[in-house]
Amino acid sequence: MHAFLHSIVLQMKLSMARPMFQFTIWISPLFYATITYFIYGNQSPERIFQYVVLGAGFMGLWTSIVYSSASDINRERMYGTLENIFVAPASFAVILMGKIVGNTIWGFISMVLAFFYLAVVFQIKMPAVNIAFVVLALLVVMMAISVFAFVMALIFTLSQQAEALMNFIEYPIFLICGFLFPISILPFWIQPISYLLPPTFAIELLRAVTNGNSTINDITEAFLHLGAVTLVYFIIGVVTYKAVDHKARIDGKLGVY
Repeated sequence: MHAFLHSIVLQMKLSMARPMFQFTIWISPLFYATITYFIYGNQSPERIFQYVVLGAGFMGLWTSIVYSSASDINRERMYGTLENIFVAPASFAVILMGKIVGNTIWGFISMVLAFFYLAVVFQIKMPAVNIAFVVLALLVVMMAISVFAFVMALIFTLSQQAEALMNFIEYPIFLICGFLFPISILPFWIQPISYLLPPTFAIELLRAVTNGNSTINDITEAFLHLGAVTLVYFIIGVVTYKAVDHKARIDGKLGVY
C-alpha cells in the first residue's frame, strides 16, 4: 500500500512538471468545453449539461488517462528506467496502477475545471441531482477507467511504438464512445465496438445519474453495465499482466533497443 500511495503522489508531481501535461489539464478542457458549447448552445439546458459539461469533461479525463497508459510508459522506456521499475521489489502492477490513479485524479480535476468554466462563462447550471448517486458514480467511473487504462498500459509496455499508439487512439475514442453525441447516430457496424469499451458505459452512467428523468431502474442498470464491463477488463488485466510479465522476462526487450 505504501508503494501504491507513494507512486500516486510522485506521479502527480512528475505530471505537473511537464508543460504539455499542464496544457492537457488546465487549458485543453476549456477548448473542448467552448467548442462543444457552440455545437449545443441552442439545445435544452439538460441536453447541454449531458453533452457539453459531461462530454467536454470526459474528453479531458480521457486525455489524461491516455497519457498515463502510453506516454508515461514510453517516457520510462526512453529514460532507461522501465526495466528497473519492472524488476523492482514493489510489484510493477502496483507502480503502474499508482501512475494511472495519479493521472486519473488530475483528469477528474480537469472535469471539475471544465464545469466551473462553463458555469461561469456560459451560465450553465447543474440540474437537480442526487448527490449520493453522483459521488458514487464518479468513484465507479474513475475505477473503471483506471482498470481500462491498466490493460492498455500493459499492452503498451511491450510495444516500441507506444507514443504512436497513444496518438492513434485518443481522438477516435471521443467519437466511438459517444462523448459528444449519442452512439445511436454512429454507423451500425461501429456501435458494437462502442459497447466493448468501458468509457461508453462510464459516460452513460454519468448521464443517467444527472438526468432528472432517470428512474432508479435506469440508474441501477447503468451501474450494473459499467460494473460488468469493468469486471471483464479486470480479468483481462490480470491475465494480460501475467502474460506480459512472462514475455518481458524471457525476451528482455523492454528498453529502447
